[in-house]
Amino acid sequence: MKRKVLSIICLSLLVLVSILNIESNAKTILNIKMNKEEINVGEELDLTIENGDVSAAACTIWIYFDNDKLECLTKLDNLNVINNRIIYTWISENGYNTELTNFLNLKFKAKNAGIASFTIITEMYDEKGKEIEMDSSATAEIKIIEENSQKQTKNNESNSLNLDIMRLDIEGIVPNFSPDITEYYIVVDEDIEKINVTAISESDNANIKIDGNNNLKNGINKIIITVSIGDNTKKYNINVTKTDQKEKANTNLETLAVENYEISPEYDENITMYDLEISNTEEKLNILAIPEDMKANVEIKNNENLQYGENAIEILVTAENEITKRTYILNVYKRNEEEEKAYKENEQNIINESNALIEKISSSDDGYIDKNEQDIKEVNETKELQNNIIMWVGIILSIVVIIIVIIRIKKEKKKSKYINKIY
Repeated sequence: MKRKVLSIICLSLLVLVSILNIESNAKTILNIKMNKEEINVGEELDLTIENGDVSAAACTIWIYFDNDKLECLTKLDNLNVINNRIIYTWISENGYNTELTNFLNLKFKAKNAGIASFTIITEMYDEKGKEIEMDSSATAEIKIIEENSQKQTKNNESNSLNLDIMRLDIEGIVPNFSPDITEYYIVVDEDIEKINVTAISESDNANIKIDGNNNLKNGINKIIITVSIGDNTKKYNINVTKTDQKEKANTNLETLAVENYEISPEYDENITMYDLEISNTEEKLNILAIPEDMKANVEIKNNENLQYGENAIEILVTAENEITKRTYILNVYKRNEEEEKAYKENEQNIINESNALIEKISSSDDGYIDKNEQDIKEVNETKELQNNIIMWVGIILSIVVIIIVIIRIKKEKKKSKYINKIY
């Protein structure tokens, strides 16, 4: 009976805690909307960032995009475009929370055909300087195509060695296909003798040859897709491990991070290529690369004497079986002195604006309350009253349940004594 009482009390308390935390656990969802599902080269695209009816007083947004396929046309004082990254900062004019449903509208122009991706990362703060809890990242893709009349002409004259499509009849290839990525990885069972490969080039002038997809042997196999036009060639490699011990062929990283910097996109074991931008003073990066299988080996290459502009750091993971390998690439852009100066000026502007917002919020404590602040105060007081009512109702219900249980226990004890007297 005591256990029954304890269980009822715990259940009541859990219900009460759940009720009180409904509002605090609510999350705002970041969303990307585009006015078209696909566009032609030379056509413009409207992209809108939505924040699910969130209200905020300040925020910073990072937008990563394929700048080889898209050009950002939007020009704003608080928006900076650096290579493949857009940095947007915003602070409420009055220092108070403002509703940000359709928050930021950007316009892009398509430069080259292919699949262009967007990655959005945001940080938002309320009028008290507290970060707003939300799903802070989102991704989207847009397909860019040539107009039919142009495409036929281009295909007939094109010297592109890129593949437009590459598919296998077996799932599990890493990473997802991209024309610019030439190294892929897959682990298959021992009973697989052949992998059917579909490969279609971007150009009608190209010849495609596929080798190594038949008579797969145990261990490492390499399927090579060669795209050629005349004497020019490009090769796509699919590294196939055939084994009955897949756990020993694990080349996934548990963690991939760079000290003081964020990689883009966020680390995922199925993505092998990442971008980041670093200071002009960095000569070497502190890279944390931890494998899922602690018996695997990790080797970092090309992380010395980083130069201005583009650098490619390789992270080679060798599996426990010592034959399966995978290479992760960090495409590192090192700012030059002029770019570093512009970057620091932008950072300082953000700090100054944030300090001004904090000072404005702090100064409102001198007893002056305008209409907006009064409205906010009334809303907060109403919410506090509602929470107090819910809390006391929960407490009263719990007490009532406990009293009922105690009365029942006493009745049962009395009944038990009465029965003992009779017998």
